Amino acid sequence: MNNQSKAQLSAMIKDTILKELRSKTLIFIFVATTLMIFLGHALLKLMINSNGATASIMVSGTNSLTFMFTFINFWSVIIASIFGISSIQSDFKDKIIYQYLSFPISRTQYMFTRICGSWLLVYGYYLYAYLLSAILFSFATHSFALSFSHLLSILLMGLYVFLIIIISFLYSLIAEKIAAFLLVFTTVIIISLSNNSFKNLTVDEYFKDLGVFKIFGLLIYALLPRLNYISQLASAVMLKEPIDLNLGLEALHLLVSSALLLIIGNTLIKSKNF
Repeated sequence: MNNQSKAQLSAMIKDTILKELRSKTLIFIFVATTLMIFLGHALLKLMINSNGATASIMVSGTNSLTFMFTFINFWSVIIASIFGISSIQSDFKDKIIYQYLSFPISRTQYMFTRICGSWLLVYGYYLYAYLLSAILFSFATHSFALSFSHLLSILLMGLYVFLIIIISFLYSLIAEKIAAFLLVFTTVIIISLSNNSFKNLTVDEYFKDLGVFKIFGLLIYALLPRLNYISQLASAVMLKEPIDLNLGLEALHLLVSSALLLIIGNTLIKSKNF
């Protein structure tokens, strides 16, 4: 890849970010998130001031931030879905897809720049929300809320967000915005159910009493990234709990299943008539 191609790809990633920064949706999300975090900070201070030293011990900065961490994780999934879908659909809506493809980049490169740009945007929001929470909650409890385990969890959730964006991108190629959004959440729920159902089973038990639903769940478990395991790992690291996963095997499955999603996405974008 020559310097011109690298510059073009960087420009496309930057364009993805700038395009969404100009959207009213992103402004609303940032304002709403900031207000929500300040409200949580105010409620925490009120609780501590009303109940004295006992509440200050029970509601430590780290414990409060752990609760906020869970909420931010859920909210980030919604935001990742929104921007993962809009990253390409807005190109069709504004009819600028043809201009982008006139650049010296392939459709595969176009796909990666949109996915990476969306991830940088959503993960930047995620870091903003989390660090603002950590700062405010530290002041409220007079303790340092951010810990090393939280930082590791943040990194793991970055991977989770990346996978949600890939799934959103795939659905944006085959469905309209609202339908794609519903499909993303349906997929996340189905993956969650599948992960919980098969996690504690042995390989022999996978194939016992096979029915339509079990076969479907097994296919989901085998072919799609195990999103639940990433969130469970992030939670276990954050709370310093035992990790009940075969990390080597799960990392291999994650690589293979993620590559499969990208291959499907690449095939779809190359087959589209635009």
